[in-house]
Amino acid sequence: MNRGQGWFVVLPDSADAASAVEVLGAWTDLQLETHNSGRPWLMGRWSPREMTVVEADRGRVALIGDYPPPERWARTLGRIRSAVELDDVALEIPGSFHLVSTLDGQVRAQGTATGLRRLYHARVGGVTIGCDRADVLAEAIGDDVDEDAVLLRLLEPSVPHPLGGRPMWRNVSAVPEGHYLHLDSRGDRWVRRWWSPPEPSLSLAEGAPRVAQALADAVAVRTDAGGVVSADLSGGLDSTSICFLAARGPADLVLFTQAGIDGGHEDAMWARRAATHLPDAEHLEMRPGTLPSFYTGLSTAGEGFDEPALGGRIRGMNTELARLMGAKSSRLHLTGEGGDQVVQALDSYVHDTLRTHPRTGLRHLRALSAECRWSLPATVRAAADRRPYRRWLTDVAADLSPVRMSDRTPTLMGWDAPPTLPPWITADARERLRQLIRAEAGQASPLAPTRGRHMALAQIIASTRMCRQIGRFTAQAGVPFHYPFLDDQVVQACLAVRLHERTTPFTFKPLTLAAMRGVVPDEVLARRGKSEFSREIHSGLAAQRAELAELLADSHMARLGLVDGDALRQAALVLYPPQLPVYYLEMTFAVETWLRARATTPVKAR
Repeated sequence: MNRGQGWFVVLPDSADAASAVEVLGAWTDLQLETHNSGRPWLMGRWSPREMTVVEADRGRVALIGDYPPPERWARTLGRIRSAVELDDVALEIPGSFHLVSTLDGQVRAQGTATGLRRLYHARVGGVTIGCDRADVLAEAIGDDVDEDAVLLRLLEPSVPHPLGGRPMWRNVSAVPEGHYLHLDSRGDRWVRRWWSPPEPSLSLAEGAPRVAQALADAVAVRTDAGGVVSADLSGGLDSTSICFLAARGPADLVLFTQAGIDGGHEDAMWARRAATHLPDAEHLEMRPGTLPSFYTGLSTAGEGFDEPALGGRIRGMNTELARLMGAKSSRLHLTGEGGDQVVQALDSYVHDTLRTHPRTGLRHLRALSAECRWSLPATVRAAADRRPYRRWLTDVAADLSPVRMSDRTPTLMGWDAPPTLPPWITADARERLRQLIRAEAGQASPLAPTRGRHMALAQIIASTRMCRQIGRFTAQAGVPFHYPFLDDQVVQACLAVRLHERTTPFTFKPLTLAAMRGVVPDEVLARRGKSEFSREIHSGLAAQRAELAELLADSHMARLGLVDGDALRQAALVLYPPQLPVYYLEMTFAVETWLRARATTPVKAR
């Protein structure tokens, strides 16, 4: 099995952990960090720069991931006497990292607040251990794939909370976002919350400087070591902001722009405009066809992942881009992914605003209704809907029919985008999904107390699942992609701004504009929209038709009874259903290629 970018396991400070160490010892060339007792604490594979261990008063604390030079924070961690103190410290250090401590025989391990760096746990050799990869744990215990988890992934990108984080194996559990795993020396374990989203109480004027500082710190974590750093310069506000912040640092900057097929595609024009203000950076603008098309290498797109992910369409393209940036000596590649989800909310923010600021909420609702052409009765019903999360989740499970691009109903005024399925999913699979959602609905709690805040956090968490996997396969290609917008400090700063001030139908990304004023030139901030890649999608499907046909000729999902193979092949290879969003096909491909990878590279402890 290809474990991708590296991995680590966390072991309790207990003699009983020796059996787990013995299982893991079957794998060669593992690195090791120990508890003060001398017993194994961390085992796995990581680069020297990825992990720093600090000696604390009562044990040791490790950061694993991307963070500033240790001299800036090691003294703070060295004074830690209790794991509880780590709650605040985790948000004081910029970057994106796992935080693991062993203090007086008690172990605490956590990922990032919204899931870009995740953590799992399972019983190995009779004791609970943690790991940043679910497939490593599954391999250690010889676990079987959970078919219900496979089925749930067909609802992407709208798997309702908390079902979206369910691991793909039966005996592997996930540590929820914002929680930590505790392992004690007696063999007990528990999971507790360390982070909650902030109250959105700041005005735009108050919050923008905090966002600007958090984003600048996040970028500096990646650029302060110097050398060469590359970055997407797509022409959009998010990637452009990252580029201007990166240009402030000591690293030499290589900017990448992909021109669109469509003659009306404006990304390259805006990117060139931005590049004129960055004369010290090298700007590479690639014409259509220079990089592999969308869906290139799709049949192997699930390899090295511990869950299906929507990045399969761009895996071939981004792998080649990573190699090209590697040829330019780039250490890492910065992107603006996550910006759409972090700096603004979806339509359900209006539901909150109608109750907290009625006049503003009504004005926003009227504008959204006109822009989206919602009918008046449907708009009134959505605005008046007061169903709690559990009731809403139970109700939406009744109708999983596909959404159409021509639909004119305010579906995003609910707690989340309602879960839906494409027409090629079998009736049995649909019914099983209804049962799974209803079973979870009876005990589910929302991510936040109101619809707008819940949905804002849910869309961030969903975005981390794709970015996490892209980061892994680009690291394998030599230049890992990084996502500063998804760092905890940036997410925290953005979520603290009032929903109706960072999201409005009258201004495009007002929080980005306010935060980047004075960093990005006004003429570059003047962009009021973004381009889309539908022509590239359909062109890629046509170009890779032979590979798609081979992939779907003997579908693993069809064997499991999840899809109607003929209907799926008709949609993918002959005529895609009109008005059906293409993400249905993309998630189907993601699940199919992931199952295919599991079949061709079976789990084994080597």
